[in-house]
Amino acid sequence: MPMRVTAKTWVGLLSVVAMTGCATSTPSKVRVDSIDGDLPNCQSFAWNPAANADAASLTDQRVRNAVMQTLEAKGYTQATDKADCRIAHHLTTQANPQSKPRVGVGMGGGSGGVGGGVGISLPIGKKKGESGTFTLDVIDASKNAQVWSGSVDAAFDAAELTDEEAKAVVESVLAKYPDRK
Repeated sequence: MPMRVTAKTWVGLLSVVAMTGCATSTPSKVRVDSIDGDLPNCQSFAWNPAANADAASLTDQRVRNAVMQTLEAKGYTQATDKADCRIAHHLTTQANPQSKPRVGVGMGGGSGGVGGGVGISLPIGKKKGESGTFTLDVIDASKNAQVWSGSVDAAFDAAELTDEEAKAVVESVLAKYPDRK
């Protein structure tokens, strides 16, 4: 006995396909820009002096800690003075926009007649958090010139990064920075 596909079955299948398509997201790709040729022989790193002398935020402290841990794992050392290269980081965040309900109307015809439909899209759950771009710059100390930059777009729970979020964005960017030879 052949199975007959009803309109209700098609609507159910399309709903499942639509929901699974919206549930997955592709991870952000790390963008890298560097000078032409070889990078300078950076064996030690220090932080680039900040333009303002304000106290370091929790995010700044977490990022600095994650950067130095990652660089040390790659074979570099942290210098207290006279570093080969300096590091600067930038983080810009913005609140995620809230989704709004949407209504769509459609009409079509074929050899058998004319049909129409109304579709309603309701956001499920509340989109929380922040999204932004994290950038890490490497500066050749002897030339006082930027020689490498890596950035990634990411989503965060809040404007102030947690230890896990700082570690994740730093590791993803520095994965593109070469290990020390």
